[in-house]
Amino acid sequence: MAVELGDAGHAPKAGTAVNVSTLSSERRARLHINLARAHAQRRQVDNAVSALPEAETVTPEQVRNHRTVHQLVSDLLTMQDPPSPELRELADRAGA
Repeated sequence: MAVELGDAGHAPKAGTAVNVSTLSSERRARLHINLARAHAQRRQVDNAVSALPEAETVTPEQVRNHRTVHQLVSDLLTMQDPPSPELRELADRAGA
């Protein structure tokens, strides 16, 4: 919710406080995607790149097929020049 409201500073703190064991796999993946978005909003590319494989581990299809992830990865590619090997691999897997 904090990411949607533009509060990228609060989102990582709030997201790490969530007990993910009670969440469905889709919601756990979405949490990691939103954490990655928050890091991207703060221009913390490495942290954003680290959050997305967590989502991919839970629901790979959501990372590969979600337009929000495609846009996020495209944005990360423009923020980091040249892209790190991890980001490049993520972009290839996500089809961005």
